[in-house]
Amino acid sequence: MALAGNISLAGQVLLNIALRMVVALPGGYGLASLGGVALGLWLPLSRADSAMAGTLCGLLLWPVAFIAAFGVSSLRRLLLGVAVCMGFFILMASAAGWRP
Repeated sequence: MALAGNISLAGQVLLNIALRMVVALPGGYGLASLGGVALGLWLPLSRADSAMAGTLCGLLLWPVAFIAAFGVSSLRRLLLGVAVCMGFFILMASAAGWRP
């Protein structure tokens, strides 16, 4: 019987999965959208072609981020990785003249 404040092993596993889902869904969406914006601004194509290519590549980033969320060994590394990648995409987009 579990005491108050103690979580069983099954509860810890479920909590870990739930937290990874919470990071993977909005974090993956953020990576996909920021990556699409950054790539769309940096591609040397016409405006419409850059936007389309950025959107399509951004859509490829979301499943990669989602899969990586369950492949990383710890939740701390996952949060750090998502934050670093989002920061990198924000810097790339800002350097190209993007203003949110």
